[in-house]
This record gives sequence, C-alpha cells and structure tokens, in this order.
Amino acid sequence: MTGEEAYEARSRIFGGLPPDIFRIFSGEARWFYADLLEHIDRDVFGDIPGVVSRQEITQAIREFIDREGRNVQLDDEAPYAPAAETADAKALVAYRRLLDTGWLTEFRNRYRRVVDMNANGRLILTILLEIKAGRTRSYGGEVLQVLLQLEGADKDPENRSEAVRNAERSAKSFMHHLRSISSAIRQIEEELVGQTDMRTLFRKFFDDFVEHFLISDFKRLKSTTNPFRFRRKIIDTAEGILANEIRMTVLSEAYVKEGRGESVEYAYALVTQELRNVISVFDRIGDYLEIIEATNQRLERRISNTLRFMDRIAETKTERVIEALAKLGDLAGPSSLELSLPHSLLPEQAVIGREDLYQHKREREAAKPQKIRREAPDPAFLAYRAALDAYRGRTAIAAAKMATYLETAFGERQELQAADMPLSSLDDFFIFERLRTLQQIGDGALARRYAIEIKPTQFENEWISCPDFVVRRVGKVASHAGA
Repeated sequence: MTGEEAYEARSRIFGGLPPDIFRIFSGEARWFYADLLEHIDRDVFGDIPGVVSRQEITQAIREFIDREGRNVQLDDEAPYAPAAETADAKALVAYRRLLDTGWLTEFRNRYRRVVDMNANGRLILTILLEIKAGRTRSYGGEVLQVLLQLEGADKDPENRSEAVRNAERSAKSFMHHLRSISSAIRQIEEELVGQTDMRTLFRKFFDDFVEHFLISDFKRLKSTTNPFRFRRKIIDTAEGILANEIRMTVLSEAYVKEGRGESVEYAYALVTQELRNVISVFDRIGDYLEIIEATNQRLERRISNTLRFMDRIAETKTERVIEALAKLGDLAGPSSLELSLPHSLLPEQAVIGREDLYQHKREREAAKPQKIRREAPDPAFLAYRAALDAYRGRTAIAAAKMATYLETAFGERQELQAADMPLSSLDDFFIFERLRTLQQIGDGALARRYAIEIKPTQFENEWISCPDFVVRRVGKVASHAGA
C-alpha cells in the first residue's frame, strides 16, 4: 500500500479496520461469535500483558464451546468443507473465522506461533461491550474529570499539557451522553405512542423509562449534588488559561516537546481550539436539559391521562362482553327469551337542559394599575463595579497604550533589548508581559511598526522570568520625543 493509499484509508470513517471485521456478525452464529469475542477479551487476553500461543487460544475456544456453544452449528467457509461436529473441530473453525475476519492476528515469535487481537478491532470490541453494558452511565465522573484535568494543566502546564486534550475528550464524551439520553427518551416516547395494550404500555414506561433513565440519569440532574455544579468553575478555569499568555506559551512548548504539535504557533492554535471546545460544551448544556425536560413532561402527561381514563377504557373490553354472552347462553329457557337488563345507555332523543342553552362569556376584570418601585442601587455594589472597571481598564492592553510605552522606551534608538525596557510599576509590568505577543495585538497594527525576536536565553529580574527578546523598529516612525 502506497503512502497516499494509506492516508486515504485512515481518512475514511473506518480508518485502518480490517475490511471483513463486521462479517462475523452476519451469519447464523453471530450471537455465538459475539459471546466468544467477549470471552476472549475478558478471560484470554484480560490479565495477560503479552500475546498467547495458538494452542492456548484454541484450547480457550474449545472450553467456551463446551460451556456455552455445544449445539451451535459452525460451517467452514472453505469450499467443500464438511460441517464441524466435534468440539475440537468447532474450535478450529471458530479460530480460522476470527483470523479471516481480522479480529485475531497470527505471527511467529522465534519458533512459536503466537496470536494477538487486532489493535483497531480491540477498540471496536471495547465500544461494543460498553453499549452492551447498558445505557446508564456515571457522567458525573466525566464532568469532574474535565475539572480535574483543567486544574492540573493550569497548575503544572509544562508536565500536564496532555490534560488539556483529555479534558476536551471527556467533555465531548459527556455531550455525547446527553445526546444519547435525549435520543433514547424520544425513542421510548415514540414506542409508547404506538402502544394500545395497557400492560405493554406500563411495562415500557416503568422498565425502559423510569428504571433506565428517570432514576439512573434524569433524577440525578435534579439533585443538589448534580455534576453541573462544577459547570461555572470549568468555564472559568478554561477561560483563565486562555487569558494567561505565559500559561498558553508553556502549554504550546510542551505540546511541541511531546510531539503533539509541529511548531509553537500551531500548538498554540491547537490548545486554544481544545479549550474553546470545552467552553462550548458546557455553555450549551442548558439546551439539552430543556429538551430532556420537555420530553419527560410529555411522557408523564401521557401516563397520567392513561391512568385517568383507564376505567372507561376497561369497561369497553371485549373480554367482558364475551363473559356476559357466555352467561346468557347458560341460562335455562327458550332461545327467544326476553330479559330486562338495567343499562346506562343514552336515550335516542337528546335531553335539553339549562346547561345546553347559550351563555355569554364572563368578562374578565380589568387589571388595576400598580406602582413600580425601583430600589436604589447598593452603594457597595456601585463601588465594586467602579473598582472592577478601573481594574479592567488598567490591565487591558490596547495597541495605542503599547505603542506609547515603546516610543517612550525607544527614544532615538532603533533596537531595544528586554533589559532596557522600563519596568518599575504595575502598569509597566502589564505591558511588558504582553510585548512578546505584540504582533497579535490590535489585529496586527503594531506588526507594521515593530518587529520582535525571541532569543534562546532567559531574562529575569524582580518582576518576571521569561524568554529574552529584542524589539526593533520597522520603517521610519516619528518618536514621541521628536513630537
């Protein structure tokens, strides 16, 4: 396979899966092979760190056939091959079937023939076993995992950079779980709408909906210890990492060092995208909860209406009519015997009463005007907001503020070292900290006036420790001193 063909295979949805890997689930023995794969994964390869010999795995398959599949019919797909009758023959047929479909891989280790599971097949089997285990899942652990991963990356970005990617993966897994809950509840709703038998209706409601979703998942959403109490903290932590240029730079360098990015710029964009994906997931949680809540209300309303009118529905059942006719047939007397039976049927002529006459609608009373009282704002809140605005105005670095700082520092010079920059106050520190990203500030407005070069050495003083750099003028720019 050429490099281009290999890339095309990886870019497709099935990636590098063996082409016949799902063919094993298409025959009459598909349930047998499904249970056999679970047995091989759990009991044969479960506790073994390496590979197993061919004899060991065929023996394990034979033991499984003796225990679970004595009556299964396994036919070899080879032409003119007789059907396997004994347990040993069935074990060989099953083994060859797993090899041909790509679930098992056979190779030689010196003089031994050993067997291992296909790497991509193992991933597929893990997902299938998770689906078999049930639809309920502890997604509270997923949310807490996102928070712990982000906090780890924030505290130790150099050694815990992988935590950012793990946080994004856990966030996506959590979102997929919410989608699966919404989809499964809608499916149950559709099945309930089509049910006419009361017994099946209530069994589906209480077994499928109440037990699997309402108690295991939805009730947890309504509890005071629900995992969404970490939602605001997750968003704040991710936004805090994005706003910290030093932290983002260290994470980007760690990505390059660990082989997850080709360059610092590419890794910086990758970390930014992963953090924004986490923020997007937890920003849209409310929409999914509204969908689940609306579907839950419709299901409960349908069951409530069914319970309300169940007596009337039960009165029209055919079984009671058949029972009444059978009792009439058992009565002694001629076949044309007339009986007087009490009934509650409506008369042929409609009964007209006062309630059937036209009645005017009652007029609604006009709403009386009420005074709207506006409370005076809290002085402490106003002071807090003013202090917050002052802090944001002081820490926000605009292109004009940085240009004024640089022009004052340059004077008549064309090149300026990091050690020559003025750094004697917090205002100077806020600007100095952002100098290494001046090409991105103001949509690149400063990039036309200044160029920055990062040195391999380290710059340290009482204010900051960072990579050393040099800032140069680009073109002729009038200095503030000359102005």
